[in-house]
Amino acid sequence: MIDRLSTRPPLPRNWRRGDIERRGLPYYRLDEIDGIKAELRDGAGFVIVRDSLKCPTDAEEITVRFGKALGRLLPQNAKRETLVEIADFTDEDEFDDRGYRSPGELTPHTDPPPLIVLMCVRRARNGGTNRLVSAEAIRETLQADAPHALARLEAGYPFFVPDETIPGAGTIWSEVPVFAEGAGGLSCIYYRPFIERAADIGEAPLSARSVEALNLFDTTSSDVDLTVTHTLEPGELLVLNNYRVLHARDDYEDWPERDKRRKLLRLWLDADWMPKPPISHAIRLDAIASKHRTP
Repeated sequence: MIDRLSTRPPLPRNWRRGDIERRGLPYYRLDEIDGIKAELRDGAGFVIVRDSLKCPTDAEEITVRFGKALGRLLPQNAKRETLVEIADFTDEDEFDDRGYRSPGELTPHTDPPPLIVLMCVRRARNGGTNRLVSAEAIRETLQADAPHALARLEAGYPFFVPDETIPGAGTIWSEVPVFAEGAGGLSCIYYRPFIERAADIGEAPLSARSVEALNLFDTTSSDVDLTVTHTLEPGELLVLNNYRVLHARDDYEDWPERDKRRKLLRLWLDADWMPKPPISHAIRLDAIASKHRTP
């Protein structure tokens, strides 16, 4: 039987690995939309949907239908694609400004939209485990152990947004705080490569204090006591509240044949039942709407 949390109190927003181990992962069925929304908004901030895929050829249809039941599909790239494939394209791409198209490790980070849906179609030959960590648990740990670093993170950094068509080109936003409070509580925006690229392009090297704060964030967000791990099986969906949960991925070794390689499908979603992000963080959602607006 699937261990669901629909009849149990939600997990705390500042959950740690021990909380998940005691309660179990928040598993749901495809049709438990109300429970999924409550868990994403008020509970753990992530869910795993099991047994969603009976036939691989139905993966795209099932993923899109599920996404539309949760919210509105958002374009994810300059091509305005609302459904993208997460796989190793390093043998095809001329350059990589989007890490999801390579097999390398992705450290804890957030993406631009309020919600992310990942459908597993095929696992890698080896590796590719997902790692999740609560933004509130990270902040609480920093507040206790390194309040000076937390203050620097809350002050914010310039942030780079890639052009996607010209290597190294993009836009730089002025200071975006890593942590900010909004209508839904704590919100987090973090992707260190784009903070560092903004500093390089803007010819404003990061100070020693800034680098120390970023290092402490990375160390804390990868702390095994804060992190839950799960390797998605074919047919499983991982759904994230991107304001409250950071995600990462171990590197992986894949098959040489294209039709055997690790394959995930991803949606970015907005939803009226999700609290609005803080003004300082709404810029990422606004950028999707303006830069990638569908005709």
